[in-house]
Amino acid sequence: MKKKWIICLIVCLIGFYSALPVSAGTIQDRMMSNQGQDVVFAGKVSHVSKHYIVLKVTDYINVQLSDTSIEKREKNHRYVIPRKKEISYQWSYHGKKMMEEGDCIVASLKKEKGKWVIANGLYETDTDHYNTLSFAPFQKNQDFQKTKLKYFINSDGRMKKFTVNKNATRFYYKGRKIYDIRWNIKKYLTIEQICNTEKLKTMDQDNHLPTETDLTGKSIYNTKRILLFMLDFLAIVALVAILRKRSKRKKSQC
Repeated sequence: MKKKWIICLIVCLIGFYSALPVSAGTIQDRMMSNQGQDVVFAGKVSHVSKHYIVLKVTDYINVQLSDTSIEKREKNHRYVIPRKKEISYQWSYHGKKMMEEGDCIVASLKKEKGKWVIANGLYETDTDHYNTLSFAPFQKNQDFQKTKLKYFINSDGRMKKFTVNKNATRFYYKGRKIYDIRWNIKKYLTIEQICNTEKLKTMDQDNHLPTETDLTGKSIYNTKRILLFMLDFLAIVALVAILRKRSKRKKSQC
């Protein structure tokens, strides 16, 4: 009987979580949660040779600002990375295959055996200004991973809780819609704009879409329906189990 209850609960939980917006675990997620890295920064490639590259910091991204994290930074803010194996861009704004001096970058690095290595990726960007940089030119059908990492960097590591719908046509930050493929926009929204609830409502209204408030209300309503369905399902299972148990008792008494 216990096994049946466990199976029922697992089925219900799978159904519940499959109905929610999802976000897959990637090296970008590791960067955003400060896993397996010592520093993250926006900067430039200042030197490229056969044996090593040098990255120069413009601004550090304060993923986890503390005395310990600051102590890990190089005093001259230059990072020499040996080229024991090929170093390439995880993403390149300009579609580059080869690294060049002067490239604008975002880098996630860690120190191993006294030497700096790439941790959660090296990315070529359009600028070294952390608050405006992007990982890809704007297009109507945005890439979720590149968009959420852009806003994470643009916000100096503050914005992390991004989700996406199953078709990757709507992006959310803390449950608030910040991108919809149906919006008629020609450039990325700024941090200020995606933090402005009234602005986001206007985006929906201008495109004759349900407002953010409507969407939030529907989401809460749908979640309640799912929870009620789960409770009803468990109640039915429990009732069937009780009836079977009573039936067995009557048979044994006969």
